[in-house]
Amino acid sequence: MDTVIIHGNEWKREDVEEPVSWALSQNWTRKVWIAPNITWDHDHCAICWWKLHESNVKAHGVGFNDGGHNWLCSECYEQFINNKI
Repeated sequence: MDTVIIHGNEWKREDVEEPVSWALSQNWTRKVWIAPNITWDHDHCAICWWKLHESNVKAHGVGFNDGGHNWLCSECYEQFINNKI
């Protein structure tokens, strides 16, 4: 079985292929996550569903945004987009 490790968890590569393929077609910019309004307290990585929110911990507080409401965590960005597996 072909697997990848994301945030210390083992994933089947086939389970991330579709979101990775979609993410490769987007333009991503590194950003600090800031709530867009008072009722919005987090977003999730479009690949692994890692929680991004206002935090001093970079793994949660910094990610990559497509200019809209889509986010990637830094780990998925580096592993799948920056390295273009």
